[in-house]
Amino acid sequence: MRVVLTGGGTGGHIYPALAVAEELRRTGADVLYIGGVNGLEARIAAEAGFEFVGLPARKFRKVLDPTTPGVLITVLRGVRQASSILARFRPDVVIGTGGYVLPPTGIAAALRRIPIILQACDSIPGRANFWLSRAAWRICIWFEETARFFPGSKTVVTGVPLRPNTVSLEAPADARRALGLDPQRFTVTVLGGSQGARRLNQIVGEAVQVLPEDMQVLHQTGTANFEEVQSQAKTAGVDAHRHQIRAYLNAEDMARAYRAADLVVCRCGIATLAEVTANGVPGLLVPLPTAYADHQTHNALAIVQRGAGILLRESELTGSRLAAQIQDLRNAPDRLRMMAEAGRRAARPQAAQAVAELARQARRGRASA
Repeated sequence: MRVVLTGGGTGGHIYPALAVAEELRRTGADVLYIGGVNGLEARIAAEAGFEFVGLPARKFRKVLDPTTPGVLITVLRGVRQASSILARFRPDVVIGTGGYVLPPTGIAAALRRIPIILQACDSIPGRANFWLSRAAWRICIWFEETARFFPGSKTVVTGVPLRPNTVSLEAPADARRALGLDPQRFTVTVLGGSQGARRLNQIVGEAVQVLPEDMQVLHQTGTANFEEVQSQAKTAGVDAHRHQIRAYLNAEDMARAYRAADLVVCRCGIATLAEVTANGVPGLLVPLPTAYADHQTHNALAIVQRGAGILLRESELTGSRLAAQIQDLRNAPDRLRMMAEAGRRAARPQAAQAVAELARQARRGRASA
């Protein structure tokens, strides 16, 4: 079987694509990753050992925007290039996870009558997935309520594909030691997403200053915000052992960061929420307020409705309020346990296998047509 994966721009598009790619490769499929020529996916896919081809991709803002004509020209160029790539590789199916590179590849696949599987796992679908939904063979979702945006016969509840090393089996104390943390302290892991989150980082820096000494914070800032957060902590005189600041966590350390955590503070990209629930960690959920269609808030609400997290709106959040919320939960172990259990119930750890099986079904259907 030959499969093209496409999607990129953020970790929420890249890592689910790689999870499916790894599952397909494990079962003997040939996989090609088509991404943005200047996107994060170019490096990440190559590091994972996948053949990668880059297409031009530009952000679509809105119809009445001065950049729109240039974006449309880029898409048309991308369609031509993607069509040529598909002609050479001859995939049985194209799987798209979203982002600006999806439309040209998806359009080219539709014109060539190649089955398209979309991963549209956000509670509110992104524009690329919505636009291509009528051409799709199947549309993979996490939350049942997302089905209302798509033709009903096409949606399949799979969950968000996660890479095999996402969940650590270490004891929490061992995970903390491996990360250089105190194995006995109540531990909060802070994740701003693959791009970091400047305002959330600032709020966390303020909160650490008023948290009690028997708590510790592992803080992944993103590379763009790392030095600013370090400077803030140094100026405030915060103990570096109690506030451990990292620009980036590799896959192994990220799994340990979840395992070490009694509580996670995070943005609400769909891949992050899938990892949090799969690891059974209670979440304080702080959506990015500028996300398209406020989809991160809707993602958070879907988790809150399932009992696995608490929504904190950035516009209403301060360091002292965040610290108070953390302490309230620390003092309510039964609630933390119930949230963790609710997260595990919401998670779908076999999502990558489910999407890979759909790809095999698409191939069989195409072969018999």
